[in-house]
Amino acid sequence: MGELSDTMAALDHDAVLSLVKTGLEAGHDPLQLVEEARKGMELVGEEFDKGNYFLMELMWAAEIFKDAMALISPRIRELYGASEAKGTIVMGTVKGDVHELGKNIVKNLLECAGYEVIDLGVDVPKAAFVESIKQHAPQVVGMSALLTAAIDEVNRTVEAIEEAGLRDGVKIIVGGGIVGEVKRSNLNVDHATANANEGVRIIEEWIGAGA
Repeated sequence: MGELSDTMAALDHDAVLSLVKTGLEAGHDPLQLVEEARKGMELVGEEFDKGNYFLMELMWAAEIFKDAMALISPRIRELYGASEAKGTIVMGTVKGDVHELGKNIVKNLLECAGYEVIDLGVDVPKAAFVESIKQHAPQVVGMSALLTAAIDEVNRTVEAIEEAGLRDGVKIIVGGGIVGEVKRSNLNVDHATANANEGVRIIEEWIGAGA
């Protein structure tokens, strides 16, 4: 199914959905289809890094990915839905920021890999993160932030989690544009990345190691 990843990278919406439908009808493993779509997103990211694609292309790629997942997810639930979630992640874009492109890509990838994702949405105040951690007891908390102004809000949110006595029980990862704008040491978190695929890999490693 390498054709699917190449078609994703070419941003051909109709062809991607056609390949997904054909794959599902042929009985291909839906998780393999997700992996091929993920590889396609990775190729899109590489083209963005080279300057060949821009923000508009990234947004279109995310829309294609979302539509492909809408076709694949029911089959995954049908085949694997009875199995217990591998782990729980609380995720949201911090207060003062409403960007959600990267967050939604990571959410889709994690859900299709068998994790429960509690998506708090965008412009999320620190108290909402704290309450969600208390309610859902996640292994990982993911914060998304594109705006440089959100740096302080990320750290304030981490401080609120610490003050609530919850910091030792979770790993915290930050993703988004601010990662490339500031020294990672300025973010009081366990990991920071602007790459969705890397973020998913780190989260899976943490949960697999008993984070």
